[in-house]
Amino acid sequence: MASDGELDRFQRWLQSRLADAENIESKTDRHRTMVRLQSAIQECINFRQSLEEHRAVEDPFIVRESPVRSVTEGEVRSTVSADGHCSSCDAQMAADLEFCPLCGKFE
Repeated sequence: MASDGELDRFQRWLQSRLADAENIESKTDRHRTMVRLQSAIQECINFRQSLEEHRAVEDPFIVRESPVRSVTEGEVRSTVSADGHCSSCDAQMAADLEFCPLCGKFE
């Protein structure tokens, strides 16, 4: 990202080019160049304003020195212990699901 000094310098350079563009002999070339430079100057001003707004907004994320809660492998376990078959369709039940994967019946 450009520093404020570089941004000001770039805008002044565009403005000097705009002043020089008034000396272009061809009316169509002069008009096209001036419109292009005026658009670039306006975008430079818009970019500066967006930078100022961005600096004014606080960071929404909170950075913590240590985790709020430590997660260990032992804490992550399946709470369902169904190892059999579904009582509705007799399909093989997975141990980590509370419902039948074929018919959807809760066990």
